Amino acid sequence: MLALGMLALGGISAVNALGSWYGSSIAVNLKVSVKISECDGCEHGDPLIKEVINYFRKNYGIPNQRVEISSEIPPKSGLKSSSAVSTALIGEIAERYGLEVNVPALSAILSIKAGVSLTGALDDATASYYGGQSFTYNKELKILKVSNPPEGKAVILMRGFRPKQPRLSEFRKYEAEFRRAFELAYSGKVYEAIRLNGRLVARIMGYEEEILERAERLGAMASGVSGNGPSLFAITKEGDEGPIVEEFSKHGEVRIVELVSHGGLGRTFKG
Repeated sequence: MLALGMLALGGISAVNALGSWYGSSIAVNLKVSVKISECDGCEHGDPLIKEVINYFRKNYGIPNQRVEISSEIPPKSGLKSSSAVSTALIGEIAERYGLEVNVPALSAILSIKAGVSLTGALDDATASYYGGQSFTYNKELKILKVSNPPEGKAVILMRGFRPKQPRLSEFRKYEAEFRRAFELAYSGKVYEAIRLNGRLVARIMGYEEEILERAERLGAMASGVSGNGPSLFAITKEGDEGPIVEEFSKHGEVRIVELVSHGGLGRTFKG
């Protein structure tokens, strides 16, 4: 059970922002909770947590904080754990000390400074904080819109610690294709976008495209790669999860999770 504190959500990728700076993420019901308490001499080993704490100390005179994290998301899995932690932490500090900050944008800025994201992952932070499906242009820190997710549940093959780090140049070779995936998602063709994005990321990162293909033959409406992997997922209709769970279970831990609506945590984006 998660400790009480500021909550944020994990997510899955509709469109990876590394390819064209345009990104789209879908919030899922994997929660992260962050609690803080003032302390003297606390040290923070995680570079992103350290960056967030130092930002508030330098810019607002906020005391040093002890940070307690409870998470349902495997680290380095592509399921948005870093964005969930940073948005929950920033939101908790802002609420505790009565500060007005743009939580997803600040998460993106500090993620780049901490070296944990190449684009800032504004799409991930936005879905993590507001729920729903985000559409962002990360190069200019613009949230284009937040909408409700597509129909279905997510069956996730939850794998942590990707085998290799992504290279921006490899993604940019497919810039036109990633931009096409974003246009599909933005126009409402989310399943098509997930399929296109998933095949591109699998090809670049060396993941098993045949697992994605089998999931769709078994009835998934779409299957893809979340983030830069290694977690894979499939979107299914209610009641159709069984064959995909059986297939994914051959390759690791599987979770069935709900897609979370915009405002699912009581916060809504008004663009």
